[in-house]
Parts: sequence; C-alpha cells; structure tokens
Amino acid sequence: MASLPSLRPAFTALLMAVSLLGCSQSNDVISTNLNACLIVTEAEVEFAIGTPVTPGLRQNDRQCLYQAKRNPQETVMVELNAGPDGDRRSVFQDQRSKAGNQPVPGVGDGAFTLRSPIGGIQLTFLKSDALVTLSLTSPKQANPQAAVTNLAKVAATRLGAPIRATPAAAAEPSITGTPSQWAGEWYGCVPVGMMYGKGHLTLNERGTWSMTTAVVMPGTIIADRGRWEAESYQEILHGTYQVAGSDRFSTTGILSVTWDKLAKNQEPSKFDPLLWQSFTVIPRKVAVKRLPAVEPSLVGTWEGSSKFVDRQEEFVWTITAANVSEFFRATSQTGRVEQEQDRFRLVVPQSKTPPLSVRVLSQDKMELTDTSGAVSQWNRNEKLLSRC
Repeated sequence: MASLPSLRPAFTALLMAVSLLGCSQSNDVISTNLNACLIVTEAEVEFAIGTPVTPGLRQNDRQCLYQAKRNPQETVMVELNAGPDGDRRSVFQDQRSKAGNQPVPGVGDGAFTLRSPIGGIQLTFLKSDALVTLSLTSPKQANPQAAVTNLAKVAATRLGAPIRATPAAAAEPSITGTPSQWAGEWYGCVPVGMMYGKGHLTLNERGTWSMTTAVVMPGTIIADRGRWEAESYQEILHGTYQVAGSDRFSTTGILSVTWDKLAKNQEPSKFDPLLWQSFTVIPRKVAVKRLPAVEPSLVGTWEGSSKFVDRQEEFVWTITAANVSEFFRATSQTGRVEQEQDRFRLVVPQSKTPPLSVRVLSQDKMELTDTSGAVSQWNRNEKLLSRC
C-alpha cells in the first residue's frame, strides 16, 4: 500500500474531472429544490470509497443516502442545511470551533471533520450559500479521511458550477384502495436521523395498525463509580447507575431504566423477535481506543423497557469489559388509519406524533412519508430487513 499516496493527486483530479463532465444540475437548482441527491452522483461516491453503491435514496429534501452493494452497513449520507444564509455561516463557524473538529484545507470556503469512535467520519463544508455535511460509515475503509475529503472537493466544485438544470420527473400516481386491502405484515427501512432503522408494520382489516422501529448503536462505554457514558456515531448517552445484585442494575439520566441480565444465547423477551433476528446476522466491528475499565458487574447483555404516553420502548444493551457497547432500541406505536381526501394516513390518537402518509404502489409495495418529507420503502418480504 506504500504506493497509494503518490496516486492521490491524480485520483482527486480524475474525480473532479468526472464531476465537471457529469454535472446536470446547478447550485441554483440545489438551493431552490433542496435536493441533497443532486450534490454528488452514484459514480462519484463509488470513486471515492472504492466500492459499488446503490443509487442515492432521497430521505427528505435535505438528506440522501448511498449504500455499498456488498455491505449495506457501509454508507455515505449527504446532508444539505436549508437554513438562511446567515444562519448557515453562523452554524458552520460555531461547529468548526468545537473541540475534536479538525480543519480541512482546500475544500469550498472552509471545512472540518469530526471522527467517531466506531470508525465513521463526518466532513462539513461551506461553499457560497450552501452548508453540506458528508458522513462516511465504513469500518473497512483504509483512509476514510482521504475518501470523504475527495468526495467533498467534488461536491464543492459542483456547487460552484453554473450548469443548466433538467426538469423534475412527475410523481408516480398512487394506487387507491381501502385499509382492508393492505392488511398484513409489512417490512421497511425507516430513516432515523442520519441512519436507517428496521421497521415492522402490522395493518389489520379493522383500520388499526402497530409499528415497531428498531436501531442499533454500536460504540464505546465508560462505566465506573456510579457514572456511565456510552458514545456511538449517532449520539452520546450518559447518566448514573446503581447495581442491585448480579442480575440487575438501574440507570438514571437520559435513560431511566431497570435492566435485567440475559443468559448466554438467551433472546430478549419483549424486543420484536423478527427485528432482533435481523440484527444478529449482521457483523459489526467497533474500534476502541484505550479507556478506563468498565465495572465488572455491568458486563453482559441486558434488557429493559420504558413506557411513554404515545409509545413503548424496548432496549437490549451488550456491555463488554473491553469498553464495547452495543445498544439496541425498539420503539413501538399503535394507532388507526384515517382517510384524507384520496390519501390515507397512519395516526397515533391523542399524541403529538406526526402522522405518516401512505402511498400504495402495488399489492406488495408501499411508501410511508413523514411530515419532514422523509420517505421509507415497505414491502411484504421480511428479507428487506437485511438491507437496513
């Protein structure tokens, strides 16, 4: 691999040339339509990370996800900040000054990166009136810094290029029908922040529904002397804990939960079994730096629950003596199907939870859209869960 550094300048030049030749949208179009999938192309992402990827999947107006075809857990997320110009610059300056952020020269009007303890990296850059964040999750990537920087240079070049736009394609018509025709089990990949969750939706003929969305947050944990902190690429959880024997402990703070220990190879009792099985077949690697030792009584796999007015949350938490944390969260909700003109919505009664719009594409395929515009794809084949 010693010869790779000498190839990087030529590689970057080639990548930028492909970008300029392949542009079909302008920075005006991106700003006007707020479509993050116009910032980089599928081919440019493949060049940058060195593996074939799926076409960009538009999460909402501001986010676009690319997944490696061989390993869907290897992803590139493109996020476009849609705030006013002054707000974007203020946000950029504020984030750039935070501890842990490293400046990156030569990208747009300014850029910085932020690393994650599980091998991911984010690069945020400012170009003219656009603020863009590229998030790369790729444990196998030899040089994620170079990969995300090369891609960011391409994106910044595109944002500065006044190129003619093409008209937007017309939306496909949805299939009308009644909830009884959709009854049964549905499975989907649900946008949850900057990642995908696994979804299991049950629709019944009486016009009611139940949905569980589950995510896993691998990362690191520090737990000693009654205080704990778990850091993942998605978020940081922290609080206090109290041990209550060899098979139980409780946490307070962000997570007020009582945890019961699971025996080796024992499956959780309340976590959606189908979603749990889909997680266990996916290998995950966590790179852990040297951290203080974890209290031995917390090592193991634990389950717990929290009940809220509009949802039920089930947790499974694996903690190792080597400071590795795997935190699984399953959120369940129930509600009714309501009709609004020629469309249907999934509504949670007496809740502030925004409804989901239903768009049925065929007898075994549909889309759900939330109020932010994020779209999730659903079908009747549970094998879809392995792609989330």
